[in-house]
Amino acid sequence: MNQVLKRFSLFVAALAAAGCGSSAPVTKQPVDQNLLLAAEPADAVEVLDAKDQAKNGDPVVIVGRLGGGVKPWVDGRAAFLLVDTRILPACKQGEKCDENCPSCAEAMLQACTMVKFLDGSGKVRPVDARDLLGVKEEQTVVVRGVASRDKAGNLSVAAEKIFVRR
Repeated sequence: MNQVLKRFSLFVAALAAAGCGSSAPVTKQPVDQNLLLAAEPADAVEVLDAKDQAKNGDPVVIVGRLGGGVKPWVDGRAAFLLVDTRILPACKQGEKCDENCPSCAEAMLQACTMVKFLDGSGKVRPVDARDLLGVKEEQTVVVRGVASRDKAGNLSVAAEKIFVRR
């Protein structure tokens, strides 16, 4: 595995693990309608723009694609990777972009952020985002929440609501 793929894998693992340390059992639940926005917010910014502009604690509204060549899900948790929609889901060679392609992996590393739906104690909810939100890979969504920066400056979003484009 080359260095870009290692960095990407470590980045995804670190973001996925953040706040996911609960030993509570994972439960399957119906879609939580209280987390869904009825209308798309007009003030959404792309993931790369949010990564450049958002400060820790800022309210944010971000638009992005769920995955797009990388597995976006944290299985059994209400968390996922959101990728800037301007990053094409296809590689220069015309193949589907994925984490096994060094140029695609580097683009994904730069253009993604972790989105987490937290419970009342600040832990990632122990229910799969696909069930909780009724979302699927490659859908475009708009997330409203609060920006969080780790010590390395990586952006994640503590999400409050989501709009799913149909």
